Amino acid sequence: MDANNRPGPGKDIGEDSGNSRANVKVDRRAAILAGAAGLGALCLPSRDSAARQTQPHPYRRPFTNYEQLLNTLERRGHKLRVLGLAPDRSPLVAVRAGGDKLPAIFISAGSHSTEHAGVAAAVELIDRLKTRHQVWVLPTRDPIGLNGFRYTLSLALNEVPELKTVQDAEALLRKRGEVLLDDGETLLVQIGEYGYANLGLYRKLEKGSKPLESLRGRRIYFPAGYDDVPGTGPLERAYTLIVTPDAEVLHLNRFHDTPWAPSEVRCARQLMAEIQPELTFDLHEHSGGGFYWMSARRQRTEDLETWERRLAAAGVRAVAATGAQLAPETYSPGSFFEKLEPGVFWLDATQRGEGLNLVDFAANRYGLGFTIETGMRGPFEKRVEQHLAVVQTAVELFESRYA
Repeated sequence: MDANNRPGPGKDIGEDSGNSRANVKVDRRAAILAGAAGLGALCLPSRDSAARQTQPHPYRRPFTNYEQLLNTLERRGHKLRVLGLAPDRSPLVAVRAGGDKLPAIFISAGSHSTEHAGVAAAVELIDRLKTRHQVWVLPTRDPIGLNGFRYTLSLALNEVPELKTVQDAEALLRKRGEVLLDDGETLLVQIGEYGYANLGLYRKLEKGSKPLESLRGRRIYFPAGYDDVPGTGPLERAYTLIVTPDAEVLHLNRFHDTPWAPSEVRCARQLMAEIQPELTFDLHEHSGGGFYWMSARRQRTEDLETWERRLAAAGVRAVAATGAQLAPETYSPGSFFEKLEPGVFWLDATQRGEGLNLVDFAANRYGLGFTIETGMRGPFEKRVEQHLAVVQTAVELFESRYA
């Protein structure tokens, strides 16, 4: 079952000896996978060279695992605030950036583990975003998935299995797990507290179906990825699915408006309640190609909706100026989207169902909100640049509202 296990409000990593990383129970098994994943080292400045740079160099490759992300933030001298713990006791951390002016700005990423450019951009924005407003960045909301499918198996097996292919994983699941579903295509097993599948089950199993009975309120992990996208090959990432108490399969970017919610969602929700952000960005990626699009939200007042339109238009123009291809004229992300202008869509959560995602929730309760979607098939550095461009441009316009 999901547990929150909070270390207490306002706890910082690296602030003093009582709150140091050494005293936070972080599962270090993620580091084992640094070599197993086969991604190689991330192109980061050394501690000395980082101190000399006025701005960090953009990433050329995704993070290998969550440990590497935390080490990068610490190496850059950032104080990491622990919001709570994931079920494996990994700390969910946020970093404050920007200035002191209110209202605050909230930036998050990584609710889906394969969407690496958003995570890298969130880390870059801590140093690069220029604003007098207070900024809070939560660089990834799924540290477990970031560590990969082998790591998720270690949570139940107490060891990292030696697997090279998804077929190896399937054989292991059948051997070590209680089989809940095996129809020749879809495999779902339970090992201890966790469910494991060989492919995605989101919107594929009916709510309340028999294979989900023993997984109510638990998690299902499956090996997510694309062979043609560096860093997301077989087993390198795990996708986290949540089975609700009434046996519906959803994912981590839901539950923001529900009393029952996974610990990662509650951490984000608690921070938002504290900082009351009037501008929120959630940095995502899509697998449909190399083009860019973003979604905006209908607002509670006419004035807010005017600003939502203005920031969306400015953001998409900034992305286009980088040379990025915008979504094709005939493209639609789904039936619950309405085109606002090239590259920008309204998202109507009431038509989608499943409750509110992070940006839906932000727009419903706090203010302006945007989901940024870069195309995974584009060059990694370019995707990071697109995230940086839209956020910086939108923030500059947001500042003019409070000048």
